[in-house]
Amino acid sequence: MRKFLQILIVITTQALCFQGAMAQRYLSPIFPSASVTPDVIYANNIQVLTGSPVAVDLKTDIYQPAGAVDPLSQRPLVIILHTGSFLPPVINGSPNGGKRDSNIVYTCNELARRGYVVAAVAYRLGWNPAATGATGQDIRTGTLLQAVYRAMQDARASVRFFKANASTYGIDTNKIIMGGYGSGGYVALACGSVDKTQEINLPKFLAQTTNASYGFVAGQSYVNQALIGDFEGFGGIPQLNNPNNNPGYSSKVNFVVNIGGALGDSSWLEAGDPPTVSFHVVSDPFAPYGNGAVIVPTTGDFVVDVSGSSVVAQLAQALGNNNCMVNANFNDPLSTYAASVNGGIEGMYPFFTATNPQSGPWDWYDSTTTVAVAQFLGYPAAQGTAVYQNALLTNPDMSKAKATAYIDTIMGYANPRIVTCLNLTTGINYIENLSSNVRVSPNPAQSSSTIYADALAGDIRNVKVYDIVGNLIINIEGINNRQFTIERNKLDAGIYIIKTTFDKGEASGKLIFN
Repeated sequence: MRKFLQILIVITTQALCFQGAMAQRYLSPIFPSASVTPDVIYANNIQVLTGSPVAVDLKTDIYQPAGAVDPLSQRPLVIILHTGSFLPPVINGSPNGGKRDSNIVYTCNELARRGYVVAAVAYRLGWNPAATGATGQDIRTGTLLQAVYRAMQDARASVRFFKANASTYGIDTNKIIMGGYGSGGYVALACGSVDKTQEINLPKFLAQTTNASYGFVAGQSYVNQALIGDFEGFGGIPQLNNPNNNPGYSSKVNFVVNIGGALGDSSWLEAGDPPTVSFHVVSDPFAPYGNGAVIVPTTGDFVVDVSGSSVVAQLAQALGNNNCMVNANFNDPLSTYAASVNGGIEGMYPFFTATNPQSGPWDWYDSTTTVAVAQFLGYPAAQGTAVYQNALLTNPDMSKAKATAYIDTIMGYANPRIVTCLNLTTGINYIENLSSNVRVSPNPAQSSSTIYADALAGDIRNVKVYDIVGNLIINIEGINNRQFTIERNKLDAGIYIIKTTFDKGEASGKLIFN
């Protein structure tokens, strides 16, 4: 198991070394914390979960850098979509399935601490995985495709919401990343590729029977756009679709991150689609690594054939969509390892697990919460226990430590590619943790902060202060003392990088003025 890449560097001019982890915006957690604005309504639409269709508010939790003022007024947005087989937790046979799943919260916090705005987006749920009888296969396939389609409409509605409210949340509307775990990966890939009516009229997407309850017409697409709206969620009929979710804004995304999902069909991907990075457990029993079948976790039944992550990555490279990554020639340890096991396909990170099969090793959950959710939904406690134990069958060594190690690896591989492909400015490198030979206090500070050097470091000769994007703010030379005080004066509240030269070396670190 590989932890997120932490590069250790040594900066030295003579014998003394100051050692720590290199940190840069978007690549490392440079902000002390993240703030969360919960349950922001980004759209309203018709959900068919049980019984009759009903209008529901669609909500997102918005995470932003906190603990220090961010000097940037426009930041990249990452939209994160949860897993859950398009059904609520427990009902879907899993402890997870919402925007506050443990892995979603961890991912959003970590991305926000790296300087992104992050949105954990909930989308509409509902399909019939347990349909049986002569038409059961048709109902399972058709209702699942409809569920993916509605979720795609919602994800695109969330993009339009953030573009309409970019100034409120400090978003650069030309730098939007769509990512998803499991089922959310399917939706993210669809958002980046589905845009033509013929793409939902392939033979495998055509109804075999006519069924008015689900809107099926034999020989026509399971997705009836005249009823449930077009790809953007516009049109349709009022009973099944609300078209009034921030019209007039584009839903285009600039980068896609797929974690354990698949593409409905390989023909969906075309030249000019966004760069895509994929992560996949090769032995996943529910979503194929290559071309294969989607299997319902709750029943084990076949639903539809899809193109898995490795096919997506190969096509993205062949079509030139991932040229920004291919031409970057990444040579960090994570990239080197991935290249040794992915057949040389840039943007594909396969996971090989010790115990097979496995699914969702980036998930973690506890039995108490699972039982509580089951009882809240009206099921007996035993049902919650059974769901928890069933989840362990494909995640047998489940733990927070395991899950976060996978997520850290995902960020360690994906974030440099996002930075490269979207031309993000990371600012200067600095050493996140100075050695014991150098102390900066107080930090955070209100009006001033002092750098102290011990005998091993020698006298301080030069101090430079940069803002977080790399602009030189202060440059003091000829100090020749064991300590130096940085006065705030007219500096704004926020994060600054100090680079200090000593008799025997250099060290860099983060200084926060509140």
